Parts: sequence; C-alpha cells; structure tokens
Amino acid sequence: MTTNPGYAEPQVRSRDSDEPRSASAPLYTACVENIGGTSGEVRVSDGQKLATAPTSHTEAGNNPEQFLAMAWSTCLGETLKVVLAVAEVDALSRVRVEVELHKEKSGGFYFVPRAFISIDGLGKEEMEKFAGRAHARCPISKLLKGQGTPIVEVEEYKNPDTFELS
Repeated sequence: MTTNPGYAEPQVRSRDSDEPRSASAPLYTACVENIGGTSGEVRVSDGQKLATAPTSHTEAGNNPEQFLAMAWSTCLGETLKVVLAVAEVDALSRVRVEVELHKEKSGGFYFVPRAFISIDGLGKEEMEKFAGRAHARCPISKLLKGQGTPIVEVEEYKNPDTFELS
C-alpha cells in the first residue's frame, strides 16, 4: 500500500431534518470574500484570511493565477487518486499546474492553464489514459472547459469589517 493520504470526506453542514437530500443539493458550499482585489485579502467563512497581491508583488500575498493553480492542482490531484483507486492502481501521483496570464489585444487579460500529471511506475500511455479520465471527471477541469455553471449575481454592499460571511 502507498502512503497516499486518505480521501477527504465531504463536509456537509448538519441538518435538523432526517429527510433525504435531493440529488441536486450541494455536498458542500465554500464561502469566500475578496476585499481589495489583488491588493487586499481573501476571507474564508471559517475565519482564514489570505493576503492577495498583484503578479508583480507575490511576496506580499497570492494572486489569482496562484489561487487557480492551487485549486485545479488540488482538485485534479484528488480526482486522479479516485480514478486510480477505481482501476485498482496503487501508485503515487503528482499534479503540477502552471497558469499563465496573458494580455488581450483589445484590453483585459486571460489565463492559459496547463496541468502536468505524473504517476509513479507507469508508462506514458498509461499515464495519459488516467490523466484523461481524471481531467474528464474533475469539477475544475469541467469549468475550465466551459462545462460548468458559473453564476454572477449582485447583492447589497455590506461593510466587510462589520459583518460575517454567511
């Protein structure tokens, strides 16, 4: 057996009701707030605070490229562990992600994300097979391929220093 960390159990808020959950109900909801863009901070509902910084000052905090790379590498890495377990492949794996920031000619910016997957003891063809399966199942990969459901809404402004995330 490898020394891979175990699979995380979904973190579900406790409910007072014993009624069954609907198939479309979320398993978990992350609640995060950004204040100040890349010159501020990200606040997580559990109390964590992470400094943000522009790409030219990464010593002062993390930038969106790093956050995206962290999220995708973690999600793709966990999905890869599941894909390997289903195939009964007992091997250590690694996911490295690079996210490039490019300037658009018309103004604005865009990301070019790239993931690199390696699996100990497997050849290139086998790694490509498992990498493809993991990429097809990973929720963040799906968003990056335009298969997700991002929603943008507006809400009344609240002073971030006098309220807590819900």
